[in-house]
Amino acid sequence: MRILAALPLLIVGGIGAVIYSQGQSLDPILWGIIAFCVALFLYACIWAAKRRVTIHQEGVSYKSLMNETDLRWDEITETRYGQQPVNMYAHFGLIGLLLSLRKGQNVQRSLQVIGPRIIKITSQIRDNPEAIRLVLEHVNPRLRQEAARLLDSGGTVPFGNLALSPVGVIWKGKEPIPYSAIVKSRIDGALLRIKAEGKWLDNVAVNAKRVPNVFVLLDLVEQRRGALGQMTAAAMAGSSSSQYL
Repeated sequence: MRILAALPLLIVGGIGAVIYSQGQSLDPILWGIIAFCVALFLYACIWAAKRRVTIHQEGVSYKSLMNETDLRWDEITETRYGQQPVNMYAHFGLIGLLLSLRKGQNVQRSLQVIGPRIIKITSQIRDNPEAIRLVLEHVNPRLRQEAARLLDSGGTVPFGNLALSPVGVIWKGKEPIPYSAIVKSRIDGALLRIKAEGKWLDNVAVNAKRVPNVFVLLDLVEQRRGALGQMTAAAMAGSSSSQYL
């Protein structure tokens, strides 16, 4: 935000400097535009400095110029994770293409923490992946335990248009995809993808943001596959979020 606010200030300030260096007086309108750009830049600096997400023993807090929100860990019932690959070098043409191949793609991550109130950890928050990781470490074990208990008792656990049943993954009310048939279950780019053995296309391809508690779902799928003799690294680690943060 500070960079975006600085760009018009640099442009207008540069124009003003050129006009002034040529011995011409600055038009009052140009002075007004410069003053507005300075005020906008100062506001962006203050706004960015005041935005804070704090992780503490009792829960998570968000503070900004206009708002202050607190959530205790036991109040949080849902998280919504999203990620979007962004090529930071795309606007540099061929050189940018070579840089992107060498350094890979940057990923913008976000997390909505939902309870009686909502806290959004966006890509504009400093140390965004670390903040998301800490929140998930505090919240997901409880949510995963509750979901696993319901599954073990023969119930079905909803995750938006997805659901987990004792026999498999259900997508939009269709026949369950058996856990033993699943060969892919991961977030790829912005999408959650689930694919069964023998299928050419993914059985499920949905934006990860639309799946509540997506990492709980991935953990449970991996655990169910592991229980059938297909234990994966994610299942052994106990948290699939470690692959993405």
